[in-house]
Amino acid sequence: MNARDLTHEIVSDVILKHDYANLSLKKRLQELELKDQALCTALVYTSLQHHRTLRALWSQYTHKQPKSSVAILLDVACAQLRYFDRLPDYAVVDEAVKWCHSHAPYAAGMVNAVLRKVQKDPHQHLKGEDEFDTFALNHALPTWIYRLWIAHYGKDKAQEIARALLNPAHMSARINTLKITKEELLKDETIEASQLSSYSVLSSDNLVHSAYVAKGELYIQDESSAYVAEFAQAKAGMNVLDVCSAPGSKTAGLAISMENKGHITAVELHPVRAKLVDELMEHLGINIVDTKCFDARFLDKELQEREYDLILADVPCTGLGVLRRKADIKLRISPNQLDEIEGLQRAILDGVQNLCKVGGTLIYSTCTLNKKENEHQIQHFLSKYQNYSCIEERTVFPQDYNSDGFYMAKLKRLS
Repeated sequence: MNARDLTHEIVSDVILKHDYANLSLKKRLQELELKDQALCTALVYTSLQHHRTLRALWSQYTHKQPKSSVAILLDVACAQLRYFDRLPDYAVVDEAVKWCHSHAPYAAGMVNAVLRKVQKDPHQHLKGEDEFDTFALNHALPTWIYRLWIAHYGKDKAQEIARALLNPAHMSARINTLKITKEELLKDETIEASQLSSYSVLSSDNLVHSAYVAKGELYIQDESSAYVAEFAQAKAGMNVLDVCSAPGSKTAGLAISMENKGHITAVELHPVRAKLVDELMEHLGINIVDTKCFDARFLDKELQEREYDLILADVPCTGLGVLRRKADIKLRISPNQLDEIEGLQRAILDGVQNLCKVGGTLIYSTCTLNKKENEHQIQHFLSKYQNYSCIEERTVFPQDYNSDGFYMAKLKRLS
C-alpha cells in the first residue's frame, strides 16, 4: 500500500460510504510507513477540502461522468497538480494511469488525456453560473452556504470567511493548569500564547504526540472552542451542568477553570461517547465530573437537581465554522437539514432552562456560522422564556484568529 492508494481508499470511503475522514485516517494510517503518513493525510484533507473545485476542474475535459472510483482518482490527482508544488506533474499523471491499469484499465486513456489537459493550467479560475456561484466554486464551497453568509454577514465578511476556512488549521492546545503553568510552557520556544484564549497555546510542532499531551499538561483543542469555557467564567465551588459534553474538552476547560473544586454533571446521549469524557478526565487528573447518559431534550424529567450555578449547552449544529477541519461536512450538508437541527437546538434549550438557579448562567454555544442557529435561536429563546436575559453574545470568525468559527451567548436567569 502506498500513500496515493490509501488516499484513494479513504476518500472513497468518505464520499461513498459517509465515513469520517479523521476516523478513517486514525484507523488506517498505520498501514503506511511513517514517511508516507504525512503525505497521505495531506492528500486526503486537500482532496476533500477542495472537492467541488477539483471536480469542476477535470469535469470540463470529459464528455460524461466516469464511474465513482475513477472520478475520485481524478479528484486526488488534480489535488496534487493544483495544490502540491513539490510533486512532479509527470509523476502524478503516471501514478494515476498505473492505478487505472490495475483497477480500471478501460479508463486509462481517458485519465491520461484529462490530466494532461489539467496539467497545462491547473490553477485556472473556474467560471460558475453567476458571480456568486463562481466565487463559491473557486473556494470549494456550496453556493447556498456562500449566499447564506452574504445574507447574514454581508458580502465582504462572507468572502473573508470562505477564504479563511481554506487556510490550513493550526495546532492549538488548551493548558491544564492543574499540572503546569502557562509561564512554564512558554519557556518552550516552539510554543506561543494564543491571542484569543488565555488558556490556549499554539505551536508549529505537532503537539499530538508531545510529552505535554502524554502527561496531561496539554490537550488538543482549537482556541475558539477553548474560549467557550473562558467565556462561561466558571469559578471554584460551582455546581455546573454540561450537556452534549463529549468528547469532553469543554468539560475539562470548565473543571480546570474551577481548579477542580465543585461539581460538574456531564450529560451525553451515547455511552460510547460518554466514555470519552471519563477517559479525558482521568488523563487530566480531574475528579469533579460525574458523567450521565441522558437525552438533553428531556433533562427536566431525568435530573433531580434544580439549582445549577452554570449550564453549558454546546449544542449539535451544522458545523459551518469548522469546515477547515471537517471538510466532509461540505459533502453532506443540505439546506433541508437546517430546520431539523434548529428544532433539536430549541428542544435542548427547553430541556435545560428550568435547571438553572435564579441568578445563574446559561451558556449556549455552537461551532457554526449561521444566525438561524445562533442569534435568531437566542432571540426565540428569550421571547419564550422572559425570565432570562442575554448578558453577552460573541461570534468568533475564522479570519479573526485563524481559528475555528464559534458563536456563544451568555444568558442569566432572572426569576
